[in-house]
Amino acid sequence: MQKTIKKNVIIVGTGIHLGRPARLTIKPAPTNHGIVFKRLDVDHNNTLIKANFKNILSGELCTTLVNEEGISVKTVEHLLAAFSGLGISNALIEIDNEEIPILDGSSLKFAQALIDAGICEQDESLNFCSVKKSIKVVNKNSWVKFEPADNLILTVCIDYPNTCIGKQSLSLLISKDTFQKELCDNRTFCLKNDIKDMRSRGFALGGSLDNAIVVDGYSVINPKGLKRKDEFVRHKMLDALGDLALSGLPLLGHYKAFCAGHKLNNQLLIKLFSNHSNYKVSVPDNINSEKYVDHNFCSTSQNYRAVI
Repeated sequence: MQKTIKKNVIIVGTGIHLGRPARLTIKPAPTNHGIVFKRLDVDHNNTLIKANFKNILSGELCTTLVNEEGISVKTVEHLLAAFSGLGISNALIEIDNEEIPILDGSSLKFAQALIDAGICEQDESLNFCSVKKSIKVVNKNSWVKFEPADNLILTVCIDYPNTCIGKQSLSLLISKDTFQKELCDNRTFCLKNDIKDMRSRGFALGGSLDNAIVVDGYSVINPKGLKRKDEFVRHKMLDALGDLALSGLPLLGHYKAFCAGHKLNNQLLIKLFSNHSNYKVSVPDNINSEKYVDHNFCSTSQNYRAVI
């Protein structure tokens, strides 16, 4: 079944790339609404941006969406991962700036706020998109691919030689439980040697040790270190989950990646939907939607506030 949240969620924070403060209000939405962003700071008749692969603008260091009027919202992947991981299919996200706040660099605080607000099941079924053919996108030594599967499985491998990251790999069958226990709290990361270049190109202007892991050779600079030894590959998997949410429907397939990023993830989705023989949209009999207490679209005047 489709799901939304029970009351408004307010989140305040800073964008990691633009370094600007932003305020989000995540609101309940009716069935078949999808996940939609609304820019409040732009004076235009159409400031809505649907979270859909058709609206992908770029994938360099983050995922950016744009509508037909050229109005954009960037760094959407961690919030989308929270929606996807918790099974929330309908929400309106009002934002007063161009970039989603980075918070702690993971999806944890987004997920906590959404759970605290309450998730309600709606009275309409939710279609699923099944991958029917193996497809692959390659860029030099990096690649991503989809293979048919009865569930959503993510298998990710990364390789950062001559660093403490090294080569890491992980495979998970994605569910609400695995998202909360294995993925949502893993933070974004970068190499110290790359920071100067990123900032010269207008990225990472809001980055700090509070919202990113910084690696200097074989050392992690952050005073508290890592949450897990393989936090790096887990965050790449979290990013992939957020990017794949732009399918607009829950995916059933095996996603595999080697040294990939947002750009390849975005290209894989576009390739998947470029040919109808690659996928099938249906309501599988073997998928049991988790039940929540409230079975109606509900909106209240109460807000859950998370100021970061």
